[in-house]
Order: sequence, then C-alpha cells, then structure tokens
Amino acid sequence: MEVTTIERKYVYENGNNDTIELDDIDFSFSHVQVMEHYAQIYAELTNAKIMDKGIVNGFHEIHFKTLAGTKG
Repeated sequence: MEVTTIERKYVYENGNNDTIELDDIDFSFSHVQVMEHYAQIYAELTNAKIMDKGIVNGFHEIHFKTLAGTKG
C-alpha cells in the first residue's frame, strides 16, 4: 500500500470577494497557525473564519474569509 499526502491550498478571501492564494508554509502547522502567520501580513486575518472546502481539484482547500463591514 502506498500512502500519499494531499497538498494543502490556502485561500484568503476578503469581504470584497477578492482572493489571494497563500503558500502552505509548513505541513506540520495547523490551519490556525498558518492563519496567524499570515495575519502579520494581512491584519484582517486576525478576525477571519476558517472554512474547510475539502478536496478541490486534487488539493485540500482551506479558505480564510473575512467579513467586510462599516462602522457607524
């Protein structure tokens, strides 16, 4: 039996439905740790929701979705 790993693909979605594909920095990191790492670059990720989309086109796809809103 051969065991293979499925590559993870992280996608950052902002409230305007713009998407940015993010690299998987370390396979041993959890989704939360990856999100915390990228929150240093994209501050909006500090309040993002993690959405696991499952297997999409041969990749395990995880989305970090932020909600756009206005104060007032």
